[in-house]
Amino acid sequence: MKKLLTVLLAMLMVFSLAACNKGGEQGGNEPEPEDDGITRIAILLPFTGDQSYFDTLANAAKEVNDADNKITVDLFECDPSGSADKSRWMNAFDNVCEEGKYDLVVSGNGTYEGFLYEAAEKYPDQMFYNFDCSWIPETGVPKNLYAVDWALDDLGYVVGALSAAVTKTGIVGVVVGMESQDMNQFIGGYCQVLAANNVKYVISYPGSFSDTTLGKEVTEDMISKGADVIWQVAGGLGNGVIDACSGHDGVWCIGVDQDQYLQFKDTNPAWANTILTSALKNTNVAFKAVCEMVANGTYKDKLGKHETWGIALNGVGLAENDYYLQNASAEVRQQVADTLAQVASGAVEVCDTKAWDEATYATEWPKVRDANRLD
Repeated sequence: MKKLLTVLLAMLMVFSLAACNKGGEQGGNEPEPEDDGITRIAILLPFTGDQSYFDTLANAAKEVNDADNKITVDLFECDPSGSADKSRWMNAFDNVCEEGKYDLVVSGNGTYEGFLYEAAEKYPDQMFYNFDCSWIPETGVPKNLYAVDWALDDLGYVVGALSAAVTKTGIVGVVVGMESQDMNQFIGGYCQVLAANNVKYVISYPGSFSDTTLGKEVTEDMISKGADVIWQVAGGLGNGVIDACSGHDGVWCIGVDQDQYLQFKDTNPAWANTILTSALKNTNVAFKAVCEMVANGTYKDKLGKHETWGIALNGVGLAENDYYLQNASAEVRQQVADTLAQVASGAVEVCDTKAWDEATYATEWPKVRDANRLD
């Protein structure tokens, strides 16, 4: 019996040594798990349901998942309250980065970019994508991150050209959620081309991206002043703009970020039928392209870079859906196509408020804003 116990103890020691060695320094020759060929991507958004670019990205993630392309996307809503709590965000980044499960981690946009840049520094071996860059650290774009922004100045110019082409009163309007140098990038080119065409415009800054009642009020005021084409650049508040426009015959609304006609076509036809087109910030187009880059191994060429996606890359443009084709005349569509081509080629120098330093912005922006503004 004693001999049997001795043998058993000896065998136990052998197995224990083998188990310890498996995860230790001597275990480096253990074969790596077999690559299953799946590209895994994580998106960290504060929330969805904004009916704007967060939803655009979420819908793009669903489309990628539905395609048979060996790319899977997991979407995490990290900040439903919008509080921008740092500990909550960094915990979310830790959860998706620590295991090395994901080939790419996607986040960004204004308030939340700081957390993304901090995560990029903390996890230098993880690849990141800033899908909506508004600022870059003083040290430059992290070497493990690709940042994109959008030629919103060009987009505003095209919307202004369309508005000038379809207005019957010679007065149009734009509702901008809040006033800032970044937000005014949307409407610098807009004001520029309207002034060049001697079209009057009304600008409203309600100071909110969510108050639909306020959005409706300021829009009704614009309509009372004669505006018959109104562009909303105001997030959820823009629903109030659409609602107000839908109550008036002969008044068009232009949506923003995603195709808002298609968004409301089935759920609210009255709203959809007042939306002539939408000014698109095609975060979905860029995201799908990035997914393909990661899958085919070319994404590393983008790391450490910041690029602006404009008309030429289909980063911005107008929604040319069936409703637009039915309601915009061939002449109007040709004018818009010509404008798109001119802007894409650089034949037109579009006002870009975001490119100005503080002093230039302070002196030049009021001139652009008020060039043909209807007080």
